[in-house]
Amino acid sequence: MQCEQGPDVYRHLVKELAQFNLAYLHVMHGGDEELLRDIRTVWPNALLVNRAGRPLEDISIDIDNGIADMAPIGTWALANPDFVERLKKDAPLNEPDRTTFYGGGKKGYIDYPFLNK
Repeated sequence: MQCEQGPDVYRHLVKELAQFNLAYLHVMHGGDEELLRDIRTVWPNALLVNRAGRPLEDISIDIDNGIADMAPIGTWALANPDFVERLKKDAPLNEPDRTTFYGGGKKGYIDYPFLNK
């Protein structure tokens, strides 16, 4: 929501959603750090913060700073079916093929290569 009232609308929405005791809230961070801190303050349960395009070395930054409880890894996990193993071995990651996202078929979802064992 890109308007003057946008951040206040989100603050109100999250505060109201918190009353439902939902298991988690997954937010796509748009760059407003103050709003993100405010959301953390009013959201009592697990908070997932998706910072699209963040570098791998910054994956835990929001967790380390007490802002998020989890860092979504959707695109990395999609393109790397062995993502955890790659992290443990400091192995290179497959590049995701964004042209296949939401394409309706299996291409781009089940055909990324695994590490050689």
